[in-house]
Amino acid sequence: MAKNAAATKRNNRKIHARKFLATPEGKAWLERKKAEEAELKMVTEVRKFI
Repeated sequence: MAKNAAATKRNNRKIHARKFLATPEGKAWLERKKAEEAELKMVTEVRKFI
């Protein structure tokens, strides 16, 4: 029973995430997140050279 509840929670998180990313504010959030990740990736690359 507990295993089933955990699966249900996981599925609900995925559904809500998909609904959120379909909204305009979700798309804006995703763009910001991608920009932050790209920035962090550049910082780690620079640190490798130094």
